[in-house]
Amino acid sequence: QRSVYGATAGGALAWWDLADGGDPVEVLRDETSPVTAMTLLKGGRTLAVGREDGSITNFFRIRRGLSENLTHVRTLAPLSSAVTHLAPSGRDRSFLAVGADGGGALYYATSGRRLWRGATPLAGASTVHPTDRGDGVVFGSPAGLATLSLDTPHPEVSWKTYFGRLWYEGAEKAEAVWQSTGGDDDFESKLSLLPLLFGTLKGTIYSLCLAVPIAILGAMYTSQFVHPSIQRLIKPAVEMMASLPSVVLGLVAGLWLAPRLESHFPGLVMILMLTPLILIAGGALWAAAPAAFRARFPTGSEVFWFAILLVIGWAGILEAGPWFESVLFGGDYQSWLYQTLDLRYDQRNAAVVGIAMGFAVIPIIFSITEDAFSSVPPVLAAGSLALGANRWETVTQVVLPTASPAIFSAVMVGLGRAVGETMIVLMATGNTPIMDWSIFNGFRTLSANIAVEIPEAPHGGTLYRTLFLTALLLFAFTFVVNTIAELVRVRLRKKFGRL
Repeated sequence: QRSVYGATAGGALAWWDLADGGDPVEVLRDETSPVTAMTLLKGGRTLAVGREDGSITNFFRIRRGLSENLTHVRTLAPLSSAVTHLAPSGRDRSFLAVGADGGGALYYATSGRRLWRGATPLAGASTVHPTDRGDGVVFGSPAGLATLSLDTPHPEVSWKTYFGRLWYEGAEKAEAVWQSTGGDDDFESKLSLLPLLFGTLKGTIYSLCLAVPIAILGAMYTSQFVHPSIQRLIKPAVEMMASLPSVVLGLVAGLWLAPRLESHFPGLVMILMLTPLILIAGGALWAAAPAAFRARFPTGSEVFWFAILLVIGWAGILEAGPWFESVLFGGDYQSWLYQTLDLRYDQRNAAVVGIAMGFAVIPIIFSITEDAFSSVPPVLAAGSLALGANRWETVTQVVLPTASPAIFSAVMVGLGRAVGETMIVLMATGNTPIMDWSIFNGFRTLSANIAVEIPEAPHGGTLYRTLFLTALLLFAFTFVVNTIAELVRVRLRKKFGRL
């Protein structure tokens, strides 16, 4: 401990850095009430201050730039009389405050919880000392000794710990942080679930952004525009994708896709930009082909023409990737991202997980959606065509609305699959519990966090119970989403059932 703290009769706080000596480094003036008790909590960083009016506050030093300032970080529930003793625990960040009227309260500093409140067993105690196990307090006075038994399991957690922002020692502001372990005994667990909920939402959104349009449009095309002989090839092939183990997808995404996405990122950006042009050009060429030539192929077989065209076009774009990088990003896209947009590129990021998890979700949505399109009574489409609508108008204005309840259910099933995915997220992202929407950063989901933390969680401990809470949240989220999906599906079915 290289710092000394002091207080004046007027209520001002001061601290000295023993390495510098001389005058106080900083003086905080608070004339509301004189300071009557002070103590440092475990770790020697948080200063607990009690005052004559019964108020109790916490301070610690925060470094901002080159300077370090003593900062008021929280105010705890007050006592009813002047604070006479502040007794810190040697086990955690809890401490006991004793008032002049014999009343007392036990607090946990970081969570701000008041764990116990009541009368102390020995009036006028001259010394107060919490036990090493944290299950009681010993009071001493010239008249003798007295003990107070306490039972305060898991004092470091509260609803605010899980779903709010706490001001941890050394942090510049209150933050939502997940960090269950540290490198020394003074470390305190940070168990906010907000980064995990955020990561679950982020991974789900990115995967569905890829999977939903591809699966629904692919199912529409396969069901409504493709010749039955080609349908018999496409649908089983897509459904076989669902049988791939997620651990295999995660392994491929983490070890093969992630490094290639990093090395070919400029080319992939150009693929996203130029693919519509390739498809338009391919459609124009197919339409320009002689009708006799096109008649040789079954209806819907033009998809193979577009597939060949896309493969050739994408290969050419990837080969020209270095040239695109030099023209668009000055030769180094990662430096350009950081200098221009203040974004860092992590190799295992949300883009990798979105692609891999989207690949896992597509077969589920495709299969249910294709069945929904195929289940629409043919007389509806025949009636639309008979009234003069073309095939596209019939599909989009008659078949699609009729099948929309089942399509919505398909999307919800895909959403549940994405929310509960574990191995792909575990292997293909950095498992960094941060709250950032950047597609170039990783994240950690609730399910992946359970897989990572449960082997090291002491049985019955706070972390162990917190992981069970995350599992309960996953169950509750899935239950609520499925309930809402069913209600919406029934409503859509009633609305479009009269078509």
